[in-house]
Amino acid sequence: MCAPGPLPLQVMGRFIKIILVVIVLTGILVLVINNYSWVFSKTVSGEIVDVERVTDPTAILSSRASAEQMYSYSILIHGDDGHLYTASSEDRQWQVVKKGYCVEAVLFRYPPWHLDKANTFFNARLKDVRMCPGQTKLPENTPVPTGPGDSNKAPPPSQPGY
Repeated sequence: MCAPGPLPLQVMGRFIKIILVVIVLTGILVLVINNYSWVFSKTVSGEIVDVERVTDPTAILSSRASAEQMYSYSILIHGDDGHLYTASSEDRQWQVVKKGYCVEAVLFRYPPWHLDKANTFFNARLKDVRMCPGQTKLPENTPVPTGPGDSNKAPPPSQPGY
């Protein structure tokens, strides 16, 4: 006599479990691929070495300059880990950050399927700006704010008493 095989319900149960596992794994893979830059982003703390506008606003000749053109910055951060990190950004907050400030920033990676930009950073987001440890005053290339009764402009450095 033949040995009884697995019951059809047990086979069907295993098949459904395998299908569910494949669907869940496919969903996770799709989420990681669609959100690659966020999933593999890097948070960097360190000192600003340089922040520059990519395009000077006076160099834009068209009457309808886009926000990307007006607020595009290139950023160089000397991380606390000793590495230099570069990124681009269209975040307006970078306009107030100057050399010598310490920052915490989130850098988003280009995905590896963008071959010309793979594993470089873009869309740097500024999380925190502070004076670096050991600093007691603002970096020198930063204008000093004037008091409430003073004029809105600081005197030029050539004037005595500045």
